[in-house]
Amino acid sequence: RLRWINYLRPDVKRGNFAKDEEDTIIRLHATLGNKWSKIASYLPGR
Repeated sequence: RLRWINYLRPDVKRGNFAKDEEDTIIRLHATLGNKWSKIASYLPGR
């Protein structure tokens, strides 16, 4: 199951972050701190 979630799902974006995704991560990290699960919820498909 974890292999499907992390590696095989076709809808997961792979590769480098786009500039707007990077900006979102930086902004949310400044606001939320190291709460990566919450930050990830703002990045659909990642």
